[in-house]
Amino acid sequence: MSISRDGNTEYVSNEPTFEEKAVRLEEEIKKQLEQDPHRLELKGRYFSTDEMTILARSEQVRSVRSLDVSDNQIGDPGLKALFEADTLEQLEELNLSVNFITTAGVKEVAQSDAVKIKNLKSLSLEDNKLVDEATVALVNSPHLSGLESLTLGWNLIGNDTAKALGQSAMMNNLKILDMERNYISEEGIKEMFSGGALAKLQEFNLTSNKLGDAGAVALAQAESLPPLQVLWLDNNNIGDEGAKALGESARLTHLEKLYIGRNYFGEAGGDALYNTQTLTRLKTLVLKDGVETNPAFVNYSRPELLRPDYVEE
Repeated sequence: MSISRDGNTEYVSNEPTFEEKAVRLEEEIKKQLEQDPHRLELKGRYFSTDEMTILARSEQVRSVRSLDVSDNQIGDPGLKALFEADTLEQLEELNLSVNFITTAGVKEVAQSDAVKIKNLKSLSLEDNKLVDEATVALVNSPHLSGLESLTLGWNLIGNDTAKALGQSAMMNNLKILDMERNYISEEGIKEMFSGGALAKLQEFNLTSNKLGDAGAVALAQAESLPPLQVLWLDNNNIGDEGAKALGESARLTHLEKLYIGRNYFGEAGGDALYNTQTLTRLKTLVLKDGVETNPAFVNYSRPELLRPDYVEE
């Protein structure tokens, strides 16, 4: 342990040295990989640059395909260390949610020639306070052309990212896209589905964005809308007009699950969705969150009330 001096006071720091961190982390890696050589979970450990540097240098992680380092204190140097590690070349899933990664760090990695991680199928950068400048670079990065799942929720991104997603030649394999709690509006929806860049998208989470009726209508009528199977539109200020457009949409006929609670439509909008003639594949429809105790009110959040043949998965 290191010795610190302040005036005449001498004390031992509780902060372990880099070498001590390395011994501990290597032992933890060994222990986990003995159970599953392809998965490593190190979330919620207060890990930062030192630990990511140690991890990136470890020969033990060459077998790892899934790495979860969410809810830590990883900043841009740690991000760079991970993406430039040849020991992680085979990584397919990376969870970096809830860290201290910045726009500058994401841009640098997205455009760097030194990146070794190029086989990712799943990436989460949820809750890192990223802005459009970062995520536009990300979705255009040649290192991420194999992505099938991308989580960008709880950031500060909006229509510029939506436009980039709609135009990117690197997102053609994307099947799952999570953009919860961001700032996508009608304009972004139109830009995102103006071409065929997201043709394979199956699950789309737009919970808590800025759609309103106009955005819901734009989504329902989008010419190049992919065959979505699962859609989250909770908390988007959608009224009767938007709900009706969705319930009558000829573009959403593949939908099996629709979550649209915490909006502002009334009985007319609810009926349009509940009695839809076009969304015939729906198995789960949530029009209202929470449990209703009023016996005169239909609790649309209970799927068994929606379809008599409903089977809980």
